[in-house]
Parts: sequence; C-alpha cells; structure tokens
Amino acid sequence: MQRHLVHYIRAAGYADASLYGHLQAAVIADDLQKAAAQGRPVVLVGYSQGGLEAMKVARRLERRGVPVALLLLIAARGLGRIFPHRWRADMRHVPPNVALCLNYFAEGDLLGSDPRPEGNEVVAISPESRVENIGFSRRENISHIGISSCYPLVRIPAALKTRLHDRLLAELAAITKA
Repeated sequence: MQRHLVHYIRAAGYADASLYGHLQAAVIADDLQKAAAQGRPVVLVGYSQGGLEAMKVARRLERRGVPVALLLLIAARGLGRIFPHRWRADMRHVPPNVALCLNYFAEGDLLGSDPRPEGNEVVAISPESRVENIGFSRRENISHIGISSCYPLVRIPAALKTRLHDRLLAELAAITKA
C-alpha cells in the first residue's frame, strides 16, 4: 500500500519521494538532515506502523534541530500502539519541530485506529505546531487498506480523495513554493 502512495506522490511531481522500511529511523533522520541542510523542506508520511516510524523520525530530527514542514500520519493509532516499547515513540504528542501534523484515521479501521474516537487524536506540545485530526466515520466505510489506496482513481471514495489526497498535494505545493 505504501508503494502506491509513493508512486502517487511521485506522479504528482515530487520525484524525490523516498520509501523506507520499518526500524530505520536513524538512517531516515540522517538522510533528511542532509536534505534540510541543502535547504529542502522535510516532509514525513507514515502509513500504519510506518506512522509510528515517522513520529520516531520527527523526534530524532527535533533533537538535531531539524524542522519538519509536514508530518502526515495515516492509520497510525492502531494495533502498533499496543507495543510502544518496540517503537519507543510517544504517538500522542507531536514534537515542536513539526509545523503541521495531519493525522488521518477511520472509525471502521480495526487495525489502524483505536476503538475509542479520542484515542486516535494527537496533540501538539508546542503552540507553534498545528495539528489536525481528520477522521472518516464508520458509515464512510474506509478500511485499513482502503485509507492508503490511490489507484485506480475511479474507485477511490470521494471523501478520501478530497480530504486526504487533494489535501496532501495542496500542502506539498504550499511547502515547495515557500
């Protein structure tokens, strides 16, 4: 699923979008720190347990003084939160180096969402960070795999296209123009 999202982002004109695996936070942070030193904005997108990894990377970058323009979490409050010792990441609090965090979850997603609606929300620990918790209701019928779907476009639910895909591309455009 994450490959679909990377392909979608690259096809939208962001050819340097990269895909990493799990448990590579140090490597990812090193690469992004180099990119930031070249004046490039840092954007982290994490789906499912990759969202846990993205939060972990954001924290590493915070310790290094590297700003994160956008942290996008997709279905990252599910079963992975049961094993926080594995991830060593506080998934509830967005670090202060993150300018904007968009946190997506679906009530119908048994793997990537907490059964309690408030359990899906993240909060900023700094007033400089903006956080938006964006949920899809159970009646919108967005599954764990469905929330990361990008293809075929004609089969993507309108709510997913508008609230996640279009929003992501708009945020990327704004970041790269800044």
